[in-house]
Amino acid sequence: MPLLHLPSVPPRNLFAGVRGHYAHGQHTTVGEVILAAGGVVPMHQHPHEQVSYIVNGTLEFTVGGEVHVMRPGDCLLIPGGVPHGCRGVTDCKVVDIFSPVREDYR
Repeated sequence: MPLLHLPSVPPRNLFAGVRGHYAHGQHTTVGEVILAAGGVVPMHQHPHEQVSYIVNGTLEFTVGGEVHVMRPGDCLLIPGGVPHGCRGVTDCKVVDIFSPVREDYR
């Protein structure tokens, strides 16, 4: 089983002010996502279940029309198919876990 240092994985620039470093297992994808203050992930949905955990910073996260202001230690469990998006209130670091694997992030 290989050891990965996620910040060393080449980043994917997702949106202006938002980049992610991803690793993929057989059934899951894990990512370290960095959002600059004001960086936005537009509302979207996908079939993957998603867990988002805030490592640092403050993030405004909208899930299914409900707005959550998230701080370090906060976690959201997002079922597949539910619309969601977020905005960095401050610079943020978020850990996202997806199941099944996000093939589009390979």
